[in-house]
Amino acid sequence: MLQNKKNLLLSLVCIFMAGLIFAQTSSDLTTRFLQRADDQYSNMQYEDAFKTINAALKLSESKDEVPGNVYLLSQQIYRALLEKMTKTKDYTLFNDVIMNLQTYPKISDDPQVQKYVRMIQQQQADQKDEARDAKNREMMENISAQTQANNEEMVKTITKSQQENQKELLKDVANTLTTTIDTMDQRADARSKEQHADNKRMIAIIAVGAAIIFVIVFLLVFLAMRASARASALHSEQLDSTLKLIAGMQQTNNQLLLGGVTDFNGMGLKSAGSSRWGVDALPAPEMTEDEKAELKQLVIDCEKLGGEIDAVTKRKNNSKNVSELVYKLAMQLGLNQNSSMIYFAASMVYDAGFLAVPEELLEAENLTDEQREQLRDHVNQYEQYIGFVPRKYWKIFEDAAKYHHENTDGSGYHGLAGEDIPQIARLIHVAESYNSLISRRNYKQIMDKETAIQELESKPNLYDVDVVKVLDAIV
Repeated sequence: MLQNKKNLLLSLVCIFMAGLIFAQTSSDLTTRFLQRADDQYSNMQYEDAFKTINAALKLSESKDEVPGNVYLLSQQIYRALLEKMTKTKDYTLFNDVIMNLQTYPKISDDPQVQKYVRMIQQQQADQKDEARDAKNREMMENISAQTQANNEEMVKTITKSQQENQKELLKDVANTLTTTIDTMDQRADARSKEQHADNKRMIAIIAVGAAIIFVIVFLLVFLAMRASARASALHSEQLDSTLKLIAGMQQTNNQLLLGGVTDFNGMGLKSAGSSRWGVDALPAPEMTEDEKAELKQLVIDCEKLGGEIDAVTKRKNNSKNVSELVYKLAMQLGLNQNSSMIYFAASMVYDAGFLAVPEELLEAENLTDEQREQLRDHVNQYEQYIGFVPRKYWKIFEDAAKYHHENTDGSGYHGLAGEDIPQIARLIHVAESYNSLISRRNYKQIMDKETAIQELESKPNLYDVDVVKVLDAIV
């Protein structure tokens, strides 16, 4: 009996140790998968990173909950892979992406993932439309070629028939030379009348055939043009409906902002009438077509320059992520649509001064005091790169580029403090720091959204607390 108890106790100990070993092995394997996926992502091997992070996700299914850092790295890899698909139009892994988004819906919480999925679906639809149009054009070309061939064959037939008739006529004339002049004239006259009648009948047949062919071709072209016109009209109608819907949503959004700024009182914000942000809370005046075109071109130019800045600083999509976050913060803080759009454009090029910094200085790991001061001076080297900005917007772009490293306690690059720091600079300071905290390349240093917000809240001497509170409400 004692021996049986010892054996039972030994079995239970072995089972417990095996469970601990399996749990540790699973955790280590997940860590290795994450490290490999992050390395592949850093080297822009997005397809390999996609497969590796999926393995980490499947390995985590056996746990109670998938770790947050796994989801965060998954969103970055999925976003990069989908963006690459939109450029290369290679949709080999797209169905796998869709299936995994259905299996792991938290990955699709990323707005960028959703946007790229919609773009790829639209691209696939456009490819189908292009293929259908190409097929229709080929069919019309075949019909035209066949019609031309039929016409040529008909002309050959008519010519041959006329030649045979002429030979027959010459033979008859030769046979009638032995007859009298009157008989010859009569026969010649009869033959001439007969040939004239034949020619009339032949011409009538040709005319009818050509008319029938022309009608058929005309009907085919008309039907094709009508189908194309209907498709174009439908597309135009859908586009108009979409624009009206967006306009309605924007109007509703502005109205909500006017009445909703006071909803943030629980977070320490003031009402729109007295808030230092709410002074711009009135709806934006309607822009003229020229102003809209000017603003559209400004955004395009800023997006191009922002891409150059990201390439030099090795920060993928930094200008895009920061500018989108600044736009959301501005709208939630009560600024009108026009001002928020200008802030959006300025936030894409706020680091333009880095283009004047030597590349070896940007890539250096250890800096001397002189090099560090040279790097800090990028906030004063922006003017030569934003000359395309209209003069009426220049002050906002200047504030963004020059003062985005100012701290609320005055310890920044230029020593501005509190509300002396321009609004755009305070927004960029918070947005850039938040984006940096959640986008570090080494996944062990990546913070989730909640931790990143806590990090910003713990430093009121650096960041505008009102902006951080609104950031906490929208991310």
